Amino acid sequence: MIKRWFIPLFIIAVFIFIAALFLTPSFTRACTQKLYICLNEGMSLSFWGRLWAHLGCVYHNVICVLGGLFV
Repeated sequence: MIKRWFIPLFIIAVFIFIAALFLTPSFTRACTQKLYICLNEGMSLSFWGRLWAHLGCVYHNVICVLGGLFV
């Protein structure tokens, strides 16, 4: 019975931890500023170029925030 609920509860706990991490302004402040700069630089591109540039910006933001856990 306990094993059946462990994995779903563990997955939910991980998602809550990650959400709390991204919602903490003091932890994500430096990464958010870099994200805004990156998004503004991509605004002058065409649709597909802007799409790929913004996806790259979001990817780098996620890596920046998660990298802050290990620094």
